[in-house]
Amino acid sequence: MTVPPTMRDPRDVDVLDISDLRFPGGTSHSVAEEIQAQADAGWTTGLVHLNGPLVSKVRAVNPLLQQQVRAGRARLLLGQEPVRAKVVVVRHPGVLQHAAEQLPPVVTDKVVVVANAAPLDIDGYRHYAPATVHRIAVEHFGVEPVWAPIGPQVRASIAAEVPAGRLLAEDWVNIIDVDAWHTPRPDWNADVPVIGRHSRSSPQKWPRDRAVLEAVYPTDGSMLVKVLGGAEPAQEVLGRPLPPSWHVQAFGEQAPRDFLAGLDFFVYYHDPHWIEAFGRTILEAMASGVPAVLPPHFRELFGDAAVYAEPHEVRSVITRLRADRGEWERVAAEASRLTRERFGREAHVARITALIGPPSHAAIPGPVPQNRPAIVAGHADPARRPRVLLISSNGAGMGHLTRLLSYARRCEPDLEPHFLSLSQAVGVVGSFGYSYEYLPSTGATKMAPRRWHPLFVERVGETIERIGPEVVVFDGTWPYDGIPRVRELHPGPRWVWSRRGLWKAGKNAEQLAKAAWFDLVVEPGDLAGELDRGVTRGAPSSQVGPVTLLDPDELTSRAEAREALGLPQEPRLALVSLGAGNINDTSGEVGAATAALRSLGVEVCVTQTQIAGSSRVPDDVHTVRHFPLSRHYRAFDLAVSATGYNSFHELLRFGVPSLFVPNLSTALDDTAARSRWAAQQGWAHELPQVTVQTATPLLSDLLERGPDMVARAVAADPGNGAPAAARLITELALDPRTP
Repeated sequence: MTVPPTMRDPRDVDVLDISDLRFPGGTSHSVAEEIQAQADAGWTTGLVHLNGPLVSKVRAVNPLLQQQVRAGRARLLLGQEPVRAKVVVVRHPGVLQHAAEQLPPVVTDKVVVVANAAPLDIDGYRHYAPATVHRIAVEHFGVEPVWAPIGPQVRASIAAEVPAGRLLAEDWVNIIDVDAWHTPRPDWNADVPVIGRHSRSSPQKWPRDRAVLEAVYPTDGSMLVKVLGGAEPAQEVLGRPLPPSWHVQAFGEQAPRDFLAGLDFFVYYHDPHWIEAFGRTILEAMASGVPAVLPPHFRELFGDAAVYAEPHEVRSVITRLRADRGEWERVAAEASRLTRERFGREAHVARITALIGPPSHAAIPGPVPQNRPAIVAGHADPARRPRVLLISSNGAGMGHLTRLLSYARRCEPDLEPHFLSLSQAVGVVGSFGYSYEYLPSTGATKMAPRRWHPLFVERVGETIERIGPEVVVFDGTWPYDGIPRVRELHPGPRWVWSRRGLWKAGKNAEQLAKAAWFDLVVEPGDLAGELDRGVTRGAPSSQVGPVTLLDPDELTSRAEAREALGLPQEPRLALVSLGAGNINDTSGEVGAATAALRSLGVEVCVTQTQIAGSSRVPDDVHTVRHFPLSRHYRAFDLAVSATGYNSFHELLRFGVPSLFVPNLSTALDDTAARSRWAAQQGWAHELPQVTVQTATPLLSDLLERGPDMVARAVAADPGNGAPAAARLITELALDPRTP
């Protein structure tokens, strides 16, 4: 007997979609449409989220995907228990290349890698290498994947790099529900043509030439120009404020369907160097019934469903159609017909059927009982070690999560660690073999604290019930108000507060009383502890040495580190780690440090997250992406770094000559005390404000004396406090006394 979809093992699905579910635009919208089509046809869908490198801002799971999960049309599969699927669909190769270690074991017959974008971006930065992604897919799924470009432009960009015979003949085009998008337009929207566009406010999404911009989006008032998604790049190209005939809204400020209803024409032109992978907003416009005016290169993708014009022809095309309402209606109707024919849900059903055959049962959609998300976690093993649940708050960086990783590694093999984090970087713990879950913070959910705290209580309580930890460790400087309620409802586990010191003087004093909520307070030490003037100084706690994720003997050699990071072996290299900035703007700290290092003949390395969105990376600047990057610190001859807890202690403990730049805008962490102490001890240089003139002599001195300076810090280091903290946690977990 064939088992109906609703009765099968929840981790056994027909289609498994693997992606970064936080993508705000077309990728997630397309996955949501495909989930709906699969559910309507009778297939079951599983979702596995990977925290990829392409979403740098704090975001929740895309709301459209949340809706599909809540409606029971897809299952969000958490944990490391195996998943079985007839076909795996990976959306965005870059996500798989950089986050595959977060995957649970997956058993499948077929794998499709959907290439949502070209490997190289407009600045020449490579987001993924098809050969590498192909190899990773084989390693993780045991099946050689096929590649499905999302459109002709992407097909051309990957054809030479995809293994022979593994490129699907048909593009994996986005799909859309035409009926849901169609909007009647009985008359013009204004006395003059109303044209518009919808896209994110990225420079590559706009023409880079002023004459082209003014040709396709007039600034003389002859047409009303409506923009959904922001127009900062357009204003920069124009070199002046936007004209009053332009009406601009931020991305997400208005529902796209409502926005499109107010247009007579959809006009979309972008930087000619940018490969627009598909253009979902174009598809939405055509489905809504508004003629789309596009550059000719889109013809290969959209065929006769759009109108094509060179930039200098756009005005005349719009004027001609505006003068002939009958022709305008014919063009709009043909666009809707062809969109339904080629990009309707039926097209997706046909390609899934070709991969795995027709569904075994009719659809059984419907809401999940009690409107709870269909979230499926791994099954608990009754024969197990004692467990520790590690909860990290959502700080400005990864300090809280990394510190808990430091404890988890040393708690083994006595305890079995599990993670629940408010940080969207929580997926990195998967590379260490630990199970993890993501709990969106107030910022990610946009919920007021009074509404979010009950969510915290529910999620943490549910996790405690399922995992059954003997001890819970919270790392953060502001314990959440829901913790006492969690302890009241789930009194079994002991609780530990991992509370870093060196708070700014007089700050956060009211939080100290929350120590009463915990059975143990552990305070990681600080090399600059002598300058601690915060309220935690002298407060009761179990103090350990400064905590770092790695120990010095875990670092790679200089040659190994440079090879692992893809860096040249010979030149002198410096790591610049100061937060996001424009690398070409010497008035900012990142740009000034880069210029100073260049003047000394030192090549610069930055992490990808440091590069501002509008910044183009010069050819002589290397971008690195690795966690933990500290494993490869021997690749660098010196560093220019902020003085957060982790980076400060890692650079000194691992012997990297450093110029420290305190972040004076932190709310609580006394970063200035750290840099000042390191300078007073002769371990490093400090510079409160970086300019080319002030940084150059200090960097020059570090190149000469830096190794001797940092050797003093290494000699003064009391050793990693992580093992001692882990012992305290383990002893509490194994204590047989009744909690």
